[in-house]
Amino acid sequence: MSSGFERQTIFTPLGIRFWDPATDAQIGDNLRVRAWPDGATEPVRDAFRTGSGIYAFQGLPGLRDVEYPSDDGSASPPVLQRFVVSVEDRQRRFLPVVMRIDAPFRGIYPTAGAASPPDDSLPGFYLFSAPSRPATALSAVRADLVRQSTGQPAAYAVLELDVEGSGTWHGIADERGCVVVMFPVPPFQATLGSSPPGPQAPPQEQQWQVTARVLYDPANLETPAGAALPDLRSILTQAAGAVWPAAAGLPAADLSATLNFGQDLILQTTGLDETRLLIDTGAVLP
Repeated sequence: MSSGFERQTIFTPLGIRFWDPATDAQIGDNLRVRAWPDGATEPVRDAFRTGSGIYAFQGLPGLRDVEYPSDDGSASPPVLQRFVVSVEDRQRRFLPVVMRIDAPFRGIYPTAGAASPPDDSLPGFYLFSAPSRPATALSAVRADLVRQSTGQPAAYAVLELDVEGSGTWHGIADERGCVVVMFPVPPFQATLGSSPPGPQAPPQEQQWQVTARVLYDPANLETPAGAALPDLRSILTQAAGAVWPAAAGLPAADLSATLNFGQDLILQTTGLDETRLLIDTGAVLP
């Protein structure tokens, strides 16, 4: 006699792991993640958080056959559909972000795509630190970015830093032009001027050189239907911009500064009444 029980397999067409590059750790809580079809404003689906901190979607329009596959395996290969995904941090540690993702995605996005070998995979989808995030145990470089030609906030400009001994780090300006880049404290250096190198200098004497550049081209920004801010790809693919080290001087491609241990580095254009960093598009460079 049959027991009368049936077994049904349900697949999730999109699951995203979010990652904090500053601490190299997963962001597994207090995020609101939503998705809707690209080119439309609805229906909107909210992601649910799994026990492992993955944000997963079910009920995405057009993907029912992926979620509820037939038992006989006769279904055609799924057709990729593009969705707009928005992310908001309820604790304001990270900037909100909007990106386009094709689904279904096999594995955990963006870490396990079928065409990506394991050693080329990212640990997760990077979120950028918000100016309101506490910088506990991290180094922080901050700036208020203002477009030189208009005096308006340089919203969504990208600040790129080359930090001595630490590599390259990025931050994105919010709608006010405020930006912070957070990263681990760089390795301590030996006492300067000694040969051979002496012991490490004490923490309060540790310094590192920082070279700052901006990506700024507002014409490149694209805001998807239903979104409140530009698509992340359009933000990160802006052309190189210009910075003003001094208000009375010419624009330059970069700016040099010194990061001191235990202190936030504030990037600014000298000669201004306020602590601001003037920037503009690369078209103004001499």
